[in-house]
Amino acid sequence: MRDCHSHIILPAGVALFILCLFVSGCSYNNDNFSQYPGFAEYFDANPPSSELPDQKDKKLLYRYRPRFMLPEGNQRPVDFYRDYISSGVLKNGDGNILSRNVTRELLNTYRDDPEIVFEYVEKAAVGSAVVYGGINRITTSFQVDKEHITQSLTFLSYHIVFRSSGPPTGIPRWQETVLDLVGDLNDWHQLDHYTAVFLVLAGDGFDEGSPIAIMLQQHNNVRTYLIGERILLPQDKRVVIDIAVRSNELYPHNEGRTEHRAVNMPDAESMNFLLSGENKPLLAGFDVTDSSIEVEYELAFLPPDDAFYTFKGFLGEKRFLPGRTGPQGAYYNTLPELKPLDIQMFSGYWREDHSGDIERLKATIIDNSDYTGFALLQKGEFFKTWKQLENRIE
Repeated sequence: MRDCHSHIILPAGVALFILCLFVSGCSYNNDNFSQYPGFAEYFDANPPSSELPDQKDKKLLYRYRPRFMLPEGNQRPVDFYRDYISSGVLKNGDGNILSRNVTRELLNTYRDDPEIVFEYVEKAAVGSAVVYGGINRITTSFQVDKEHITQSLTFLSYHIVFRSSGPPTGIPRWQETVLDLVGDLNDWHQLDHYTAVFLVLAGDGFDEGSPIAIMLQQHNNVRTYLIGERILLPQDKRVVIDIAVRSNELYPHNEGRTEHRAVNMPDAESMNFLLSGENKPLLAGFDVTDSSIEVEYELAFLPPDDAFYTFKGFLGEKRFLPGRTGPQGAYYNTLPELKPLDIQMFSGYWREDHSGDIERLKATIIDNSDYTGFALLQKGEFFKTWKQLENRIE
């Protein structure tokens, strides 16, 4: 890997591109995203539990565990603590080493310090993959005509972990050439653990009903798919998920090579491209999936307040360019105002080339930068389509 602090003279436009390139985790002006305004208030009001899922919930998580498919030659997923955290050093805000023997216990000791930096030091050996399962239950409401409908939902979460991540492979060659001047495209930043599948069930999940939707983390977006609309559930009810080449982002499985629109951040311009495919921004491209290898993994469980989810410092090396610095805990996956699971689900429910979704996007995000307004409009679409699909199955 090249020294990212090398003095390279670049044209202004190229330098701007490098400063705004694709990232696989959220960034906050190259500072610590956990310190973005609103997170402290959100987690004060919604403190993560210290309890593990009980045996009944673990059985539920095991029953619906997804199948992950890798492309040939892609890096393999790892165990966060055994294969990643144990292979690095912990530093304070001044860059002084606190420990070269980092354990889960030590990482959790420094969990709430936003200045702490963990730096991964590569080791060749990698054990079997571990996916971390979790469960949340919420209540949301829908307005149908004049009727107010309350609905309980269960979210099963599955986080898969990679030691590093790169930009999408479907970007122009000149952009790859520029990026390659300053860093390893396969190790653009250390750690990818926002990569998550959320399986959504109606009720408490124990009524033997099928999942109604899945949510997939894709770069800084959460994308929602209703089961039966544009994704089908296999007979064993284990949804099949493709891992994108180099970026590790997650998509519903397709046979053969498939391109997926991808952007770095969901602003008005990039969201318009995601939905319509029109006016492709300079800083946009395509994730590529071409999976042929199923990942064998162990399903494991961590308490929701574990550092894996809640670490406020940096879980990867701090590097020179924005987007290259390691992420915070996995719960820092989106903006604070979008953190409630139902808001994430509704804001991520949109369909490519769907004229109604595009019109609602224009009326909210494009015209007014109103992301929660878009979520509320899509909420009605979600409910209507869900019930249409449910009636069709019955």
